[in-house]
Formats: sequence, C-alpha cells, structure tokens
Amino acid sequence: MKIINLIKFLIIITFLSSSLHAADDGHDHDHAAHSDEPFYGHVGIRVHADHVNDAGEGEEEVNEYYTHSHVELGSRIAEGFNIDTNLKIEGEPGGHGHGGIARTHDGETRVFEDHPLIVESLTLTYSYEDFSVYLGKFNPKVGLDYHSFPGLYSYSMIEEYKIAERIGAGVKFGANFDDFGTHQLNVSGFHADTTFLSDAILDSRGHTSKSDGGLANTEDFDSYAISLGGKDFYSLDNNIVERLSYRFGYALQKAGIGNEEDEARYSLSLSYRENFSDKISKTLIFEYMDIEHYSGEEAHDRSYFTSSLGLELYPYSFSTTYTFVDNDAPEEEDEDHDGKILQISVGYAVTPDINISFGFKRADEENEVNERFGLGFKYAFEL
Repeated sequence: MKIINLIKFLIIITFLSSSLHAADDGHDHDHAAHSDEPFYGHVGIRVHADHVNDAGEGEEEVNEYYTHSHVELGSRIAEGFNIDTNLKIEGEPGGHGHGGIARTHDGETRVFEDHPLIVESLTLTYSYEDFSVYLGKFNPKVGLDYHSFPGLYSYSMIEEYKIAERIGAGVKFGANFDDFGTHQLNVSGFHADTTFLSDAILDSRGHTSKSDGGLANTEDFDSYAISLGGKDFYSLDNNIVERLSYRFGYALQKAGIGNEEDEARYSLSLSYRENFSDKISKTLIFEYMDIEHYSGEEAHDRSYFTSSLGLELYPYSFSTTYTFVDNDAPEEEDEDHDGKILQISVGYAVTPDINISFGFKRADEENEVNERFGLGFKYAFEL
C-alpha cells in the first residue's frame, strides 16, 4: 500500500511538472496583471514529513508524509477575456476531513494517503480598467487567503474554515483614492458545486448532488459573499499607516438538505508589513472570523481569532501563529469545545524559490491535545 501511495505521489509531481509547459516564464502571481499575456501561471509545491508526538489516541502517534500543492494556470483568450484555473492536491494529516476526503488513523505510518486531485477553481473573467466580472467555479472571498499567513502549519486552520468550490458569478470593482489607498469591492452569488468538477481523480471523493445536502447546496444562486479590501495608504507623518492593509467580509450560505439554519459569517482582517531592507522584513496579521449557525446548526456559533507574526532575515525566517476558537453550543455546554492552536516554525531559503522549514504545532481542540513536529519543503515560482 505504501508503494502504491508513493507511486501516486510521483504521478502527482509528474502532473505538476508537465503542466509547466503550458506557460511562459516570468509572470506575476497577481492575475489582474496578466490581462495582456497569452499564458501565465503559478506553481506551489508543499511537502510535509511529520511525526505526531502526542495525541489523544495512541494509534494517532505516527509518522505522516503528505503534500498540499497547487498549480494555477491562465490564458488571455480575447481582448479583456481571461480563463483561469487552480488545480490542487488536497493532502492533509490524518484526522482531517478537508477536501471531501475522510482521513483516518489506523496506527500505521501514512505515506501520501488520501490525496485527491481537484479543480478548485475554473473561471472566465472579463476585465475593463478597474472593473471585472467573473463566472464559473471559485472560492468566494471573505477573509484573507491562507497563503498570506507565514509558517509551516499556519495555512491549515485558515483553510479549514474558508468557503471553497462554489459555482456562480461575481463582480470586482477597484478604486484609487491616492493617499487614502487603493480599494476593491468583491461581490459574488453562488451555490455548492454539483457539476462533474465536484469529483476528483487519484483519490475519488464522489460526485456531489443536491440530495447530499450541506450549506449552499441548493442549486440556486441564493448564497452570496461581499468583501472590501484596501492597501497602499500614504501619510507624511505616519509610516505605520503606509504598511497596513485590511479586508472586511460577509457571507450568507443558505441551508441545504440536512441543515437547520442558514450560515452567516463576518470577518475583519488586518495586515502590517514592514520592509527594513530587501532581505529583512516583518509581517503581522490579525483575523477575526465570526460564524453564526456554524455548518448550518441552529444552536452552534463559532468564532476564530488568529494572530500571526513572521520575521525574515534572508535566508532565515521565523514565524508563529496562534488561533483561538470560541465555540458557543448551548446543547453541549457540559463540554469545553473551545480550541487553541499554536504553531512555531523556522525556515531557511535554499534559493528564492525553495524553502525548507522545521516546525511545531500544538492543537488543543474538543478536549484532545495533538502535538506534532515536522519538516517542510516548499517550492513556489511564477510561470
């Protein structure tokens, strides 16, 4: 079985590598900058080698090898029109159910198990100056992208509560207010993906249908998200303002079959980045996500407060992220379901595109503690 999983991983890497030939080199990761480019893309390969040092169940104290990688490709198909896709390999530690795959422990070392290859997004976008409209499959924008948070494990908690893989349409409108910064409003309407793109290859997760239920699984465009973000402020006497960026977000996901209530979420995200030189920088991120009727449960509210610090003294880096999860579930008031997740990692940049990290993560959730140490390899570059 381990040999099969290793072969599967080699197939994944081969797929990622072969995808590179569809694009040219030297493009910015900001897709808005690609409107005149025939082909462009971004590749992010992340491989983890973890040891679970402490867990609630003895069979969970194992070694785990997994990848969490993606390749983004895009093309300008006509004046103002672009098509973009994000192909993702959703490998995660055992015990997680992210990506539609149940990842369980059996007391044995896990070697690249449960790695579905999915089309996370596939959109057609029309852009004109600061206005754009898009349709297809996408992740509705509410909080910050998990790539924004520094560290070996910091992405995992943010990705756990994001809204992903929805079918719909949206509009983006940007405005430049000079010293008062640049801002962008993003509004979208959507429902859960019930097309053939809801399945996966390598590790199938099955085709999603309306009868499966779940939030936004209504096949009507009655769920929606609104977010407003801004950056690039300028002040003659306050350098802190110049380094700030923000995002406000709101989303409503309508109840599907099996849900008791619609889910509503509100978010506030603040980021501060200070570049002391081209090789020395500091990043601070704070994000608050409040979710009412979490997962469509009537008597369950949940909020996440995440703070993150990243320091870079190239080629070395240090990061730490702390997330507090506040669960309000009166029907289960006899149990403490609040969560506290801490991650610390140090990294070394072998090259500008290749980074190796050593990290520690401690998660205290639902009366169970899980600690892990791990090595991470990350390779990211533009096409």
